[in-house]
Amino acid sequence: MSEILFEIKDAVFGYDKRSTVINGLNAKINAGKITAVIGPNGCGKTTLFGLLSKTFTLRSGEISFLGKPLREYRLKEFARLVSVVHQYNTVPDDMTVRNLVAMGRTPYHNTIFGAGSKADKEIVEESMELAGITPFADRRVKELSGGQMQRVWLSLAIAQSREVLLLDEITTYLDIRYQYEILNLIRSLNRTLGTSVVMVLHDINQTLQYADTTIVMKDGRAICQGKTQDVITENIIRDIYGITSEIIQSETGKYCLFNKNSL
Repeated sequence: MSEILFEIKDAVFGYDKRSTVINGLNAKINAGKITAVIGPNGCGKTTLFGLLSKTFTLRSGEISFLGKPLREYRLKEFARLVSVVHQYNTVPDDMTVRNLVAMGRTPYHNTIFGAGSKADKEIVEESMELAGITPFADRRVKELSGGQMQRVWLSLAIAQSREVLLLDEITTYLDIRYQYEILNLIRSLNRTLGTSVVMVLHDINQTLQYADTTIVMKDGRAICQGKTQDVITENIIRDIYGITSEIIQSETGKYCLFNKNSL
């Protein structure tokens, strides 16, 4: 049986006292898997991501990480176990790729400038190699394409922790080639390093191809969860997105075809 990475019990959260975005959510996320969180706009995906990454604090309920209440982890302790890549990230234009990736070592030191040991430098170089960004390690980040920049953020995350990656819509705004390059890299990290991955996705077919397990959200709740191939069905897609579809099986896996006339 897989170890439980995150366990969410009766979670409730709102951005103010008058709103409730997460409303009695219950879910379990297993270690060692790639887990996708999907659902329509406004269902609470990104809010759940913020709760898992300790950006937000629950109004009520509980989230546990590796059997311990998430609220009991200090930020630096949590950062040594979990790397977070947000949908939007900013960095000074004149910073080099290598220096940015080195910031991933910050949780292991008392200051942002402390990540200069030989061991840190070796981890940074290995992380850049794993992400395939070594050839432009000395370039300034402002010179990079969107796809290259996403690899840099992943490299920083790998330098910080190879245990758990939390990724919020990491393929957004990338062209199709870069989307699949990033997703293949994520799967490689999972398969070769055993990295647990939790990622918010919009694309149903990418979820079918890359996620081992999936949590489907609607109205702040997880309405179903489990093995991706079992969870994503024509009925679920109709119930969640209000559109009819056809799930087909090919030699390379399951794919979803959407009916444009069902809107």
